[in-house]
Amino acid sequence: MTNTISAHRKRAIVDHSRTFPIRNWIDGNAIKYLAIIGLSVLLAVYLSPWLILLWPAAILMDDFAMVQFGRTIFDTDQSIRRGYQFHYTFYQGTSGFGRDLGFNYYDGDLTKTHEQAQKDKWDYVIDALGLKPGDSLIDIGCGFGDWLNDARSKGIEVTGVNITPEQARFARDTYGLDVVCANWKDILTDPDLQKRLYGRYDAVTFMDSPEHFVHAALRVRNDQAAIDKIYTDMFALADHLMKPDTGVGRVFASCLHTREEDGKVMASMSWMQRLSTFLMIRYHSGSYPLGKDGLTRYSQKYFDVIRQEDKTEDYRITGVLDPDHFQSPKIRWTPQKALMLPVVFLINPHFVHSWLDLKLDAWMRLFGDDYMSTQYDPQKRAGTTTVVLWWILWQRKPRTSTTGGR
Repeated sequence: MTNTISAHRKRAIVDHSRTFPIRNWIDGNAIKYLAIIGLSVLLAVYLSPWLILLWPAAILMDDFAMVQFGRTIFDTDQSIRRGYQFHYTFYQGTSGFGRDLGFNYYDGDLTKTHEQAQKDKWDYVIDALGLKPGDSLIDIGCGFGDWLNDARSKGIEVTGVNITPEQARFARDTYGLDVVCANWKDILTDPDLQKRLYGRYDAVTFMDSPEHFVHAALRVRNDQAAIDKIYTDMFALADHLMKPDTGVGRVFASCLHTREEDGKVMASMSWMQRLSTFLMIRYHSGSYPLGKDGLTRYSQKYFDVIRQEDKTEDYRITGVLDPDHFQSPKIRWTPQKALMLPVVFLINPHFVHSWLDLKLDAWMRLFGDDYMSTQYDPQKRAGTTTVVLWWILWQRKPRTSTTGGR
């Protein structure tokens, strides 16, 4: 079985484009976008050729409304999925061989291979969680399943939750994992999912996913009540997923945060960093929790913080050392990818934003002007980045009648 999975894995990571499922892209956002295009074409044919400009003008107006008023006609959760579908379609090597749409753990040792640096990350998390063979783990936002596959190899029972159909299918087909393709927020209101998942796990992980849980539109509108609910629900879900009598009861999150509170962040950004932030909002969707306690302030009802560590430099250096990593990839074109370009262009309202993000190295620019430096220097990076990557470990609070009867 192991050899079969390994061989399949080597074939599958080369290029995902050959399994491009167009039906997964036809959602509410695609229909709205196609309607805008169709209306523009009709008006251009029957009234004036200039009206073809209604198409890009509508997208620019939506961009303006989102930035200024926190309003958009496009569903933000669908936008999250669309960003990962873009990865799946045009990038290569996004799973396996030291790439899991997250980052690797070098801890100053740049002689490590990508694979070793990623394995060291997973070993670190297993140790932090205190998991042993026979324990159970669920990962919310499990990507292609690399982390869960490694945990399972250590005798741990694993389940994943993923919003992106292509990634969920990859994890099932390549690794044989149990993956629920759903938005985690729906678990809190879906009796069938609750029956399947609640009370089954010793530990919960959120590996590089919470930064997508709150969309920037909520920040712009200053809808603090909605933001608070999402992050509080995140920890309520983790509590519900755990076994009532688990002896582990730990949560681990790897999550980007802003270094400072909201008002100070934008003021410290260069114009290129501001543009990069905008492009990432449209491409990846989401926003970063604010300040060092951006997540931990919401966990207090259910969990106590055990430790919190800054791993920002490991995130940056992963993109520097690996040209196929998602942070600053060089796309290798194939006939399939070329044929997909016009298709994706017509069904992805933020197609142009995605390509500009890629061409401008938008993500990497958040690490400062020298973002491609090959020097590993966490202290220097702390003074140049607008974001910080926190590894946070929590322990479940004792279950008593005063904690809400969880």
